[in-house]
Amino acid sequence: MALLRAADPLPGTVTRSALQRFLLWTLLALALVGVGTVLLARPLAEQIALRDVATRGGGLARAVVAPLVDHHVRAGESGPTSTLDYLLKNRMRDGSIVHMKIWTQDGRVLWSDETDLVGHTFPLDPDVANLFGSEEVTAAVSDLSKPENAEERGSGELLEVYAGLHDAEGAPLVFESYWTAEPMHEDEAALLGRLALLGLGSLLLFAFMVLPLAVSLARRVEQGEADRSTMLRHALSASDLERRRIADDLHDGVLQDLARFGSRMGSLDEDLPPEANRARTIVGELSTGLKRDAEGLRSLMTDIYPADLAEGGLVPAIETLAEQARASGLVVEMHLDPGLTRSGLSMAQVVYRSIREGLRNVVKHAAASTVLLSARVVGHDVVISVRDDGVGPSRPEGLPPRADSTSAAAGHVGLQLLRDTVRDLGGDLELKAAGGGGALLTVTVPASFADAWVRRVALSGGAARATRGRPSPAARARILLRG
Repeated sequence: MALLRAADPLPGTVTRSALQRFLLWTLLALALVGVGTVLLARPLAEQIALRDVATRGGGLARAVVAPLVDHHVRAGESGPTSTLDYLLKNRMRDGSIVHMKIWTQDGRVLWSDETDLVGHTFPLDPDVANLFGSEEVTAAVSDLSKPENAEERGSGELLEVYAGLHDAEGAPLVFESYWTAEPMHEDEAALLGRLALLGLGSLLLFAFMVLPLAVSLARRVEQGEADRSTMLRHALSASDLERRRIADDLHDGVLQDLARFGSRMGSLDEDLPPEANRARTIVGELSTGLKRDAEGLRSLMTDIYPADLAEGGLVPAIETLAEQARASGLVVEMHLDPGLTRSGLSMAQVVYRSIREGLRNVVKHAAASTVLLSARVVGHDVVISVRDDGVGPSRPEGLPPRADSTSAAAGHVGLQLLRDTVRDLGGDLELKAAGGGGALLTVTVPASFADAWVRRVALSGGAARATRGRPSPAARARILLRG
């Protein structure tokens, strides 16, 4: 089955993704500004309303209540009290004031629009008691849980004002007034509208002005990604083309010459006189050597010719590697996740190169009889492993941190180059001793790495040269395709 090529980001994908993120962050900023505006408008409106009613309540206490209260009112005489009652209740007709009371220093209600409370004594809060003998004014959102506020509880949210004053004879009193909270709510709505217009409008204007710049930058990034991906594809294509050219040159040049020389050696052997035994022996050795070298070059030509993963598919390419390993006497088992055939060309290249490098090391260094090849999708990663039952890794602690003469002598340069490639992709490579003997090579790469990054580091070097030399008898093989 042909393997689908891993697609580059579709035209406009980067720009669209950037714009989506830009709009998302803009909406989030708008939401935060909106919430902040709502949270700020309420206390500001409350402060404005309380300051306003404190001024008006204090003015009413000093201008109306203080001049009209004297010992006659304190005694409850009807005439002076009626005048006070008329003026204060007349003030309440516009609806801005809901209730009013005049308190004496002993906590007695001297006057109230609620006549049932007049003459009753209630405990005074410390902040109210401190107003007696002063001209101070306090205002707050009303707490209607106190006994003297029983009549106000049905009026909803109110603003209460306490104003200290001295009556016409200098006696200390406190004037209490309850004001409707509607102006506060109106101020809150007005502030909310103005702050929202200022905050949200400014942010929207800024986003509108920045949007063309964001689009331009996103398009430049997208164009840069496209250019880089194109160059990397060209580099990979050039590498494959060069390897094909080398293979063709070997086939049409040196390999043909060796075959021709071998044929001539056979003819020369027939032309030698019967008594030329020594010459015949030398000619036979040369003929055998030429045939062996021709077979080696033919194997090399096969190895360096790049596998066509895009057309042939990943599974057949790995089966070819497995067959080459079986020719050297290995029992090869394969466990390939079917989902990998849909992962695209880039992932196929990583899987192929990892298994190829692992098999190469098993054939050359492991002295193993069995090798297990595995590639599977685990969560958001692709895990590739090559496990053998051979002598195990030469370094129990794993690969050295970087390539050096020691690693070159141990034959691990290819693995280290592969590790560098995998790490460039955001993954890792680990070589360690397997449980029960042998070695375990594990390569882990993210399943969603960028296609361009893969092409930058994709296939380098030749395929595993597992078939060089004289092949041993074919060993038993099992291929288990996990479904």
